[in-house]
Amino acid sequence: MKITIKDLAKLANASVTTVSLVLNDKPSRISESKKNEIKKLAELYHYQPNFTARNLVTKKSNTIGLLIPDIENLFFSALAKKVEDELRKLGYSLILVNSNDDHLNDVKLIRNLVNRGVDGLLLTLSNDAESHKEVYLRLFDDLKTPFVLVDRVFEECDCPQVYFDNLLGGYLATRYLIKKHHKRIACITSKTGSLNGLQRYRGYEKALEEANIPLEDELVIEGDYRFQSGYQAGDKIIDLKADAVFASNDLMAYGVIRRFKERNKMVPEDIEVVGYDKLDFSSMLGLTLPSVEQNVQDLGRESVGMLMNQLQKKKSETKIILKPTLN
Repeated sequence: MKITIKDLAKLANASVTTVSLVLNDKPSRISESKKNEIKKLAELYHYQPNFTARNLVTKKSNTIGLLIPDIENLFFSALAKKVEDELRKLGYSLILVNSNDDHLNDVKLIRNLVNRGVDGLLLTLSNDAESHKEVYLRLFDDLKTPFVLVDRVFEECDCPQVYFDNLLGGYLATRYLIKKHHKRIACITSKTGSLNGLQRYRGYEKALEEANIPLEDELVIEGDYRFQSGYQAGDKIIDLKADAVFASNDLMAYGVIRRFKERNKMVPEDIEVVGYDKLDFSSMLGLTLPSVEQNVQDLGRESVGMLMNQLQKKKSETKIILKPTLN
């Protein structure tokens, strides 16, 4: 049988108010012996607070909604884990929703989370968000729930956001290949509709321009951040006689490497590949893949911190741009 706070108060020969103060660690003049007695009884009888009743009083749910675009993408899985770890330390629970990289799902899921009464939102939008920017900006204007855009953002949006410098990341990846004396460098990106993909592509452009290497449009191949799009790009890259590839994420890099191996092209001996995200999965697969690292620990911690500042009405930065590295 579930024990209530009234039952606990009766067992402790104390008032409900006294029990509530003790269990919530609120300042009081209650003796230490009484506090210990109440806490031991709560533990003995496996007392669990009635969160629904508490929420009606405090108007807080102690839950945060996290929207991610693709739970199968290891980068977003790692981000979700870090966010949950950080929130747990602060006494919050996480509601995780997955949009399958669809902007219509984004809008629907954000509204669902708000209707569930979450205290705040951490939003990593779909890959096609940039193409539907006006829809999101109208939604954000109407939102009364505090939120932070995480990783995928709108640069001109005057709203809290935490993300990595994607232009720098694309530049670092391409410059690495140029320093290895490669001249025909293919780029698998998602520059149509995706701000992150576009910025990584611009970094690629910048590095080529600095090295006086002509940009060849045929070497730029549209992907969707999934394994299959990298795999499908493999044949075209071989046929175009590219000597290196910058893939805008590791999953596409895995795909193109798989296709190269099927066509007896050795990596890096025949074609060198650089990825993006520095997934731990590379080492599990035995791949030595140079990759631009976005420190997911920093991203999760900074995002949660920015949201907490909003909830506690503290002044803080509204935009945090993190620096990627190449390893």
